[in-house]
Amino acid sequence: MPAAVRLSRHALFIETTPPAHSKGRELTNAAIEMAVNLVPAVGGALAVALTAGLSRNLNQRRQEWLTELAEAVEDLQQQVEGFDLEALAQSDVFVDAVVTATQARLRTSQRGKIEALRNAVLNAALPGAPEPDIQQLYLELIDRLTQTHLWLLTLLNDPSGWFDQRPESKRPEFQMTASRIQLLEAALPDLGAKGQEMIERFYAALTDGGLVNGALKGMMTAEGVWEPVTTGHGRAFLMFVRDPR
Repeated sequence: MPAAVRLSRHALFIETTPPAHSKGRELTNAAIEMAVNLVPAVGGALAVALTAGLSRNLNQRRQEWLTELAEAVEDLQQQVEGFDLEALAQSDVFVDAVVTATQARLRTSQRGKIEALRNAVLNAALPGAPEPDIQQLYLELIDRLTQTHLWLLTLLNDPSGWFDQRPESKRPEFQMTASRIQLLEAALPDLGAKGQEMIERFYAALTDGGLVNGALKGMMTAEGVWEPVTTGHGRAFLMFVRDPR
């Protein structure tokens, strides 16, 4: 199967190379040029160089994303019996998901978010996918959250499984009591190194989004620390960003 996505409201074509002079590219270039012109200190040759560099970077992101997405859809087609790509191409709901995910992909270089966006598109293509409003809600969540948020949510959904799947991470051994902050510091040392206040900020974003529901600070039993704290909404979101292959 070829590998980039050209979209209309009623068709989805996957090709090897994105069109070099598409309307989308023209609009992107125009937007970049407008942004550069708003910076008083940049002009002349510097403005041209910046515009060219940004345009090249964005086009590279777009091509890499569309290639990866097309290959993933091909994998899914081979694995799912009755997978009908032609019918999918006529689905406005699926096209909406691809367009929203593509826009979000252009705004990030974080690998964890890119994989979540790809998986979301694949799950949107399957029978039994969430209803359109929920799909868009989940895609907007991926766009809004950081890679660290996604890792933190995955950890809080299954703390023990997190360490089982990462044998290189040292599983903490709690005695009688412990706190979730201690667990997070052990599981995500890069986040832990930023200090308790930053951990609380990341956790609060998940709480505000209705994805987790549980105390972060305070001591509890050693067994309690290992209990999941994701809500039904959080678990459904994680299923939507999990690779269905």
